[in-house]
Amino acid sequence: MCLANIYQSGRAGKVLVESVAYLRINGNRIVIENLKGETKVMQAKIKEIDFMNSDVIVEEAAHEKEKG
Repeated sequence: MCLANIYQSGRAGKVLVESVAYLRINGNRIVIENLKGETKVMQAKIKEIDFMNSDVIVEEAAHEKEKG
């Protein structure tokens, strides 16, 4: 199983979240849950999804909150 990684502004950019198991778009927010069950909510825009490499590229506006 290959889980996605979320990058800011391209694959050369900052890794925001690794091992993404769940992603939901809620208006201008993205709700992300990783393999450990940790949840992050970001105000971001998805720019690109590369299914072959399991990469999600976002343009992050602001980091909102994190739940463990």
